[in-house]
Amino acid sequence: MLALCHAQAIASFQILNILIDPIKASLMIADTQYSLLQGLAVAIFAALLGIPAARWADRRSRRNVILVGACGWSLATVGCAFVANFGELFVARVLMGVGEVFLFPAALSLISDLVPRERLSSAVGAFGMGGPIGAAAALLGGSWILPHRAMLVGALPALSGFDGWRIAFLFCGLSGLLTAALLLSVVEPKRRHESTAANSSVAAVCNWLLKSWRGYAAVSGGMLCLALCAFATSAWGPTVLTRVHDVSLEDAGRLTAAAALIGGILLAYPSGLLVDLLHRAGRADGVLRVGVILAVAIAGLGVLAATTTHALAITASLALYTLLGVPTVLAGTALPMMTPGAMRSQIMAIHLLLMNLLALSLGPFLVALLTDHLFGRPTAVGASLALIDAGAAGLAACLLYVGRRSFKATCLAA
Repeated sequence: MLALCHAQAIASFQILNILIDPIKASLMIADTQYSLLQGLAVAIFAALLGIPAARWADRRSRRNVILVGACGWSLATVGCAFVANFGELFVARVLMGVGEVFLFPAALSLISDLVPRERLSSAVGAFGMGGPIGAAAALLGGSWILPHRAMLVGALPALSGFDGWRIAFLFCGLSGLLTAALLLSVVEPKRRHESTAANSSVAAVCNWLLKSWRGYAAVSGGMLCLALCAFATSAWGPTVLTRVHDVSLEDAGRLTAAAALIGGILLAYPSGLLVDLLHRAGRADGVLRVGVILAVAIAGLGVLAATTTHALAITASLALYTLLGVPTVLAGTALPMMTPGAMRSQIMAIHLLLMNLLALSLGPFLVALLTDHLFGRPTAVGASLALIDAGAAGLAACLLYVGRRSFKATCLAA
């Protein structure tokens, strides 16, 4: 059920990425403005509600926290179908940002109480599979709805006043409300470490972070860099195919959806199994070792996608897309391992806050900024994406590699 919620949240977030050119034409906005819809708008809610939602999750029903989030992001996604200009769409995306804020800290805290520690990563991997599946549903559904709008209107005349991209938002939001209703079937598990006012207080969280800052700086910093690559690629990857390689919008949606599904099935969950296998073999830093391998792969594929011939560049772009679900699994494993149970949701919320303010806001924005102001032409979006991916992934590899000793020490202290 948590994986389904994850899929729905990611679908609501990523449906915007396959609809870039139709929305730009309808609302008359530029790439840089659009990047604000993809990143900054969603991050604003994280800054306002992340920590209070996490404190609620550490003290009360985590299922109810997720339920509030599911209803919030679904209603906001429905609202996107009715906007008239950039400002209204920006506000709707701000409200949609409630999704990740309420979902991830509470869900990862739930998972930590549902499974033994030696199976934590594979359980997080099962949860993480929801991300690529949701991305695939958004990419496939959004790219299918646009050319088949007339057929949908014929079957449902009430949709006649909606453009194709508006119908995509409408269907995505309504399916989210159905997911929220199904969430009522989830029973809150018993907490293994009952939180108290003392060990889950803001002061206790701050003291723990100050005591363990080296481990968190390396691990959270590396995961933020990987997340920046994931957000930048998911935001502009389909557009690279359509603008640079002349792939039709429907074909781009199918290809990226297939890549996301393959990544979710063959990489997201198996990466969790691999981390658990390394941990059982005595490699306490196994999750960081896998992170370094992932970072090197992202950097290499990003360069190939921008510097090779047409067919190989498309292949590299799609291969890069298969990796986008793995950072969630690695971060969702490493950070709970480093954190006492009583403050787990709050630590994850702080990481999520940084991820939204830095990775989510900067990833799509930097690609658009380079495209508009460094290269000065829309068809350079592939080169812009390659520069961002290679730089951020290289930094991630360095941070995760040098942070292994601090990570192990922090895990023992937790």
